[in-house]
Amino acid sequence: MFLTRYQLNPARRGTVRLVASPQRMHAAVLASFPPPGGQEHQRVLWRLDEPSRYERNLYMVSPKAPSMEHLDEQAGWEQHPGGQSREYGPFLERLGTGQRWVFRLTGNPVRSVAAGPGQRGKVVPHVTARQQLTWLLERAERHGFSLGDPEDPTVQVTRRDRNAFDKSEASGPRRRATITRAQFDGILTVQDPDLLREALTQGIGRAKAYGCGLLTLAPAQ
Repeated sequence: MFLTRYQLNPARRGTVRLVASPQRMHAAVLASFPPPGGQEHQRVLWRLDEPSRYERNLYMVSPKAPSMEHLDEQAGWEQHPGGQSREYGPFLERLGTGQRWVFRLTGNPVRSVAAGPGQRGKVVPHVTARQQLTWLLERAERHGFSLGDPEDPTVQVTRRDRNAFDKSEASGPRRRATITRAQFDGILTVQDPDLLREALTQGIGRAKAYGCGLLTLAPAQ
């Protein structure tokens, strides 16, 4: 597995187009890899961080190292390639029970609402910060980590948005999609390293194709 960070040039028109549409960004991410063998592309996770109005950082976790020349051409700095990839395996193997890590996750907090006997439940978004925080707290244990006291957790919702975008193919009918996203920042404690490794490489929650689900860790001070 590989973890990649790509710095987008916010002044480029291509960056503006990519940032405006999760569908276009998803296509650009997949274009970083050769045509899939089997279902490999289903395991590519990505997330767009915007720490300031002048910074756009694309993160990817993938089975193979990406080739990012097309991003350099569309959305990078011509003389300064913006991508850095490193093998993820050594870091994943060092995870151990009781470790504390600073983390970030952009998730798609949703719930299923019953639609009646014999009918498929409807998926609806959580809309308040408290609902979104509860969504993550309820999933922490199954993904191998804890977030402290549920009444005073070591995590906050630091960003929330809804993104409506065109999901249609060039030759097909027009289709619109809306994704509700919440960015979570905090400190987690490792409870089950194997489950956490799975979360780091397979993602958490829905809408992974559209920039949700990628969990990243950094050393806690």
